[in-house]
Amino acid sequence: MSSPVPIPRQFLTSLIESLNSIPTPPTPQPSLEGANPLKLIPPAHRPLLTTLYALYPLTLLPALDLLDRHLATRIIIAPSRPQGDTTAPAAPHEEQQPPTPHHPFYIVRSAQPQHPRRDTASASASAPGPRYVVRLSAWNCSCAAFAFAAFPRGEDRYVAPSPADRTREDALEWQFGALSLDGTDGSGIAGVPCCKHLLACVLAERWSAVLGGYVDERVVGREEAAGLVADV
Repeated sequence: MSSPVPIPRQFLTSLIESLNSIPTPPTPQPSLEGANPLKLIPPAHRPLLTTLYALYPLTLLPALDLLDRHLATRIIIAPSRPQGDTTAPAAPHEEQQPPTPHHPFYIVRSAQPQHPRRDTASASASAPGPRYVVRLSAWNCSCAAFAFAAFPRGEDRYVAPSPADRTREDALEWQFGALSLDGTDGSGIAGVPCCKHLLACVLAERWSAVLGGYVDERVVGREEAAGLVADV
């Protein structure tokens, strides 16, 4: 009896995780500094990338371009402790409280410069482009392309989460689509929305041995993290 065909979400999860089976390319020699590490992948493993390209022909190359230009920054929020007077000794129950964890997120700058309007001739034509917030755990990007992918015209994609869905975060292993219900059984949604910013961050995080070095990291406090998001 043949095995059931995996749903797109399962297939993409397996495909992304399979990238870690590719032998890590050797460190380029000084004369090859800046060489594309993907060109150093053994030919036997290149079909994995070819398959990913076939699934995302308009998204994969722009995503890799974002990483190549170091336009993605991983924002790590420093753990915060309960507020109180730090000069006084903490109560026993306060000493046992662990720091509040926060999911990291990404700030991705656009590869396209923001062209000035005609009435702002003094502005530089190479002004920095817009920035977007990518949250892998929530599976969301603030760009318009992701919004159009997540909510296609004329299609109702709202799925009311069940109590089990709300508490599955700790028990769920990583999946393409993370905590979203898109592409899951019973959701009525076949695919998982994606954009180049989100795919770039997924590849950098899940294939960190090869692409993780193309993402900068920044550790900030809660207030600074809120400011970064508000400034986007």
